[in-house]
Amino acid sequence: MAVPKKRRSKAKGRTRLSNWKSKGRTAADKALNLAKSIVKKRSTFLFDPKKKKVEENSSQDGKMEQTSEDDITEE
Repeated sequence: MAVPKKRRSKAKGRTRLSNWKSKGRTAADKALNLAKSIVKKRSTFLFDPKKKKVEENSSQDGKMEQTSEDDITEE
């Protein structure tokens, strides 16, 4: 037989909402602090967009392509 579910109390709902919002605030603060440190060039965080593109391309091909100066022949 179907029984109606109990409602969540307002206090519990507000607590959950507050926790959810505080997680977002914390993540935003960390991102802002990282951006500020990168702009001021005091960051130890290294990000190379070219490296990311190379990794994406190599994962699509399934193998890494290696090129060296010896492979290129001059005419």
